[in-house]
Amino acid sequence: MRRLYGLLTLFLLPVVWVAFLWLSIKQPGYRQHFSRRLGYNLPPFESDKKQRLWIHAVSVGETLAIAPLVEMLLAKRPDIDLLITSTTPTGAEQVQRLFGHRVRTTWFPFDSRTAITRSLDHWQPSALILVETELWPELIHQCRSRDIKTLLLNARLSARSMGRYGRLGRLVKDAVSSLDHIACQHASDAQHFEALGASTDRLSVVGSLKFDMPKSTLEQQRDALALDLGTRFSGRPIFLAASTHTGEDALVISAFLKVREEHPGCLLWLAPRHPQRTDAILTLIAEAQLTAIRRSSGQRVDDATEVLVIDTLGELPGFMGLASSVFMGGSLVPHGGHNPLEALVFGKPVISGQFVTNFSDLYQTLEADNLVALVSNKDDLAEALCLSLTVAHRERYALEGPRFVDQHRGALDTQYDLVDRALSP
Repeated sequence: MRRLYGLLTLFLLPVVWVAFLWLSIKQPGYRQHFSRRLGYNLPPFESDKKQRLWIHAVSVGETLAIAPLVEMLLAKRPDIDLLITSTTPTGAEQVQRLFGHRVRTTWFPFDSRTAITRSLDHWQPSALILVETELWPELIHQCRSRDIKTLLLNARLSARSMGRYGRLGRLVKDAVSSLDHIACQHASDAQHFEALGASTDRLSVVGSLKFDMPKSTLEQQRDALALDLGTRFSGRPIFLAASTHTGEDALVISAFLKVREEHPGCLLWLAPRHPQRTDAILTLIAEAQLTAIRRSSGQRVDDATEVLVIDTLGELPGFMGLASSVFMGGSLVPHGGHNPLEALVFGKPVISGQFVTNFSDLYQTLEADNLVALVSNKDDLAEALCLSLTVAHRERYALEGPRFVDQHRGALDTQYDLVDRALSP
């Protein structure tokens, strides 16, 4: 099966190249240093440190998820070099924004035998960390053959993803069984990995690293953002639609128009998951006869502003801290939803659509604790938003949201210990 996979990756290389060229029309980063994705022209990695840890965080979400662990490693293990690879330009930008020159960064190699061989020969990591749902058969196989410890941390696997991986049969089973440890967010994730072939003695349920986000850092981001935005929005109800996907923006704008009938001073902050969609969103806003500005324009929000389109990266947690309530996108369309924990850290009312398979356990818990409003359409969204702006509703979230997050902390220490042991001689 691995031989067939190797042939498939070889034949797919031209397809990947064409796909990246197409994506680079709006995100030039996709065509930068493409040779590095094949294991060529890798940046020098000279160091007197004895060990190197390779962390692969695909894009923005995975980078934010692993950030508390990276910070702990930087503080507690100055004796190791950290390499963080990304697949998307937005992910690479997020790595640079969070860690700067404290870590080494490059593109994740294509999962072919030659690209992985060249990359491992160059980087020579002592251990490899994959994040959340990343299963790369060739990389995992070669790490196993070189006796490189390989961990899947903050792991999650929905039933839908399990079904997709399961169709690859022995290839995925061999990859999963070759991992030295899988630290899962929820019991259901562990069950799904076990169904794919993971050994129970290499599985643990430790919770999500997102619960261990340092609140003080988030508050600093919020306060800095408030100074940069100016204070003209103070006192206005603010509806933040976070990480929206295609098909949701029109629903959000329609719900916002309805809410304005009851709250005429309401302000909409709309943050698309992919900022390259901003032009299309601005067209929808103009059709709704609303006044909008781009965050990237540097303009300050004033009394005339009705919509702020957040077309920048890395600032979303700060906006959550300033908003009155937060809608988590990717959930009114069948994308699978996004993690709402940063909004709860700030004690903000959370609204989501029904499509939350990516975080089903978390949303089930939040629904049981009455800490999320699940909606199905624009009318439900408008109704939930109006409710979220009431004083009693906001006061309850301000108390219960941070308490919920605090009750579930602890995944960071456990997963740090797993990494520390993997790096032990």
